[in-house]
Amino acid sequence: MKTIKYGLTPLIATSLLASSGIQAEEASTGFALEEIVVTARKREENLQSTPIAVSAFTDRELAYRQIDSTDKLSDITPNLTFDSASPSSGSSSAAQIFIRGIGQTDFTPVTDPGVGLYVDGIYMARSVGGVLDFIDVQRIEVLRGPQGTLFGRNTIGGAVAIYSKRPEPEASGSVQLQVGDDDMRYATAKVNMPVSEDLLTNFAISSRKRDGYVDRIFGGPSTGDDDSLAGRGSLLWTPTDDFELYAIADATKIRENGTPGVTGGVNDKAAFGTFANGVLASCTAVNINPDFGVLPGPPSFPPPGVGAGGAPGCLTPDTFYGEYKSGGTFPTKSDLDIWGASVEMTWNVNDWLTIKSITGYRDMDMESSRDGDNTPGIIFATRDFYEQDQFSQELQFSGVAMEDRLKWLLGLYYFQEDGFNKNPVFLPVGSIQSGGIFDNESEAAFFQATYDMTDKLALTFGVRYTEDTKQFKPDQISYGDASASGLFPNVFPGFAGFYLQSGGGPPLAAGERLATFAWFEEEFDDTNIMLNLSYQMTDDFMVYATYSEGYKSGGYDQRFTQFTDVPSSFDPETVESYEVGFKSDLLDSSVRLNVAMFHTDYSDLQIIIREGFNPITYNGGEATIDGAEVELTWVPTDRWYVTASVGYIDAEYDKLDPRVTTNLTPLDKSFKLVNTPELSAALGVAYTFDLGDWATLTPRVDWSYHDEQENDAINTPQIHQDSYDMLNASMALETNDGRWEGLLSFRNITDEAYIITGNSSFQTSAAYVEQVYGRPFEWSLSVKYNFF
Repeated sequence: MKTIKYGLTPLIATSLLASSGIQAEEASTGFALEEIVVTARKREENLQSTPIAVSAFTDRELAYRQIDSTDKLSDITPNLTFDSASPSSGSSSAAQIFIRGIGQTDFTPVTDPGVGLYVDGIYMARSVGGVLDFIDVQRIEVLRGPQGTLFGRNTIGGAVAIYSKRPEPEASGSVQLQVGDDDMRYATAKVNMPVSEDLLTNFAISSRKRDGYVDRIFGGPSTGDDDSLAGRGSLLWTPTDDFELYAIADATKIRENGTPGVTGGVNDKAAFGTFANGVLASCTAVNINPDFGVLPGPPSFPPPGVGAGGAPGCLTPDTFYGEYKSGGTFPTKSDLDIWGASVEMTWNVNDWLTIKSITGYRDMDMESSRDGDNTPGIIFATRDFYEQDQFSQELQFSGVAMEDRLKWLLGLYYFQEDGFNKNPVFLPVGSIQSGGIFDNESEAAFFQATYDMTDKLALTFGVRYTEDTKQFKPDQISYGDASASGLFPNVFPGFAGFYLQSGGGPPLAAGERLATFAWFEEEFDDTNIMLNLSYQMTDDFMVYATYSEGYKSGGYDQRFTQFTDVPSSFDPETVESYEVGFKSDLLDSSVRLNVAMFHTDYSDLQIIIREGFNPITYNGGEATIDGAEVELTWVPTDRWYVTASVGYIDAEYDKLDPRVTTNLTPLDKSFKLVNTPELSAALGVAYTFDLGDWATLTPRVDWSYHDEQENDAINTPQIHQDSYDMLNASMALETNDGRWEGLLSFRNITDEAYIITGNSSFQTSAAYVEQVYGRPFEWSLSVKYNFF
């Protein structure tokens, strides 16, 4: 067996980097579980001594478990759901992140996520751009449960923190090529280049191209493709022993064909389904009066409620072309440009005080287009023009006192973002623009301290006060009747107002506004506390108990179908969480077992319900969420290693507001919370062979289980996902000199068809169901050359 040094984690060591965050190095008797350092509490700590539920992964662990982007983290993290597409966005990089049953499905800038995503300490405020490819990652930490005191607002479910590789003193680099099915062509190059002893640099660039896996059967490019170019550079300057400056810049350009949506059926008895069949050449059941275009009322073919009767060529609830075939004809695209920069300065003032400044700026520009119904009929199509830029500044003052028994942290935080999201919507009866302009600001102060009451017993207290200001200027315009869309020229002139105005009001003229074009403002504030007690029973066994609170900011609605003087708004949602757990290294450190159990009181849930066909957010009720997580790593010999995890969630509504139980798409207390599978599990097994004295070969098998889950609040059957298993395998080869690495990977070996997200207006006038399936069976082969 080759020699493996700490920090140079090749294949066999990599395979030991389990979801509990394990590193390995060679000992005289083989491999043993070693310490990994995390910063989940804003200071460096041993993972096993950190009394919170956190999963940590290094870059090598992610690579050999085929986790190359953030959305795949749910395969290896208990009670995490991370979807790559948000309903209605049209973007393949609009993340939906849920931890322990808490998150957010809407991608708009007036609604905040429920799980915080951080890149090198910088909060990414919008879900668009949250699906990140891993280019030069050092480690990822997934923190489960409210992180309100240290990470702040919008982390009521938890946080995902990504840390890039820092520059190192030794020159090194690598080139990696990866090919696979669907004409996969990935390439990555990295170089670590010290300029001097106190100035180090690191650069990485990556190109990813791959054909889509959903074919558009009536023409057009396949969707679900990859086409991105990303780069990152960092600089580390240490002019003295007491001062450090760490600067990072990154940029990503995505030019893809759109989300891989397919139809889940059409309600042919609803208004837009009826209209679509009325003009669909293949639908012979409906004969259109040739004079209807000049009639003052609705078309003369069967009105909503009659339907096409299942006639051949008509769109019905059973219309389905296949999991990987779309009947859509509206142009689709997913363009995204993101760039950002951050500077982190750390000054060790003296033995008891350290000052850290973290300054960040990010810019995002998205243009997307989608065929919502994914049929040849014109039912519901959207485009999105979305720009956002943000600035954040955090100051941390930390230190020790009372003979190092007290560790404390005081912080100040400022955040500002602005931009716009304009969203043209094309309907058979007219076209409108929803969306608007936003300008948000947040300020916070926080404090946390850990006091070692004895050598074994520690008490931690944290508090954070937050003030949020949300400003929104609706930019909602009618484009006029159906002919204005260019999709139905001279078909339904004058009918826009009939269905877009409540009660059949007068038609909306082109250019007429659906909402007052003026600034509206809401202010929110909250105080969160955290109390934690931990007891180190032995060097290898620690127990803890935590009470924590979380706060997710309120916001506005930005989609209207009738005139609105004042846009509707919603209040923050909050959680109170109780957690107990233990962390342990057992059997001479051959087994690492970490367990957490939690109870969460979830109040003022922001529930999205459709009024007409437009989604509206309500503070819809209260819920209770109980659950547990188990993470295990076992190293029975220096050849075998086994990783496993299990997550369990028991979530139910306790109370629902009448506004979400009495509308067109009513909620019921028996419904399941969105994106909250009851059970999730993962198991990985690997074995390492020596190939003489020149290389090692490591086959690995990874299995994960995902319980059934709902993809919207009203539990629409067409976007319900049954439970499924995911089976992956890989074969890794690495030469003993560390210069060459090869990885043959297989993902979704059993070719499971599973829904990763969905969107439904089936019960409304819009009549459509949109499904997005994960990629079927895939394989890839990568070759990497390291130089140093």
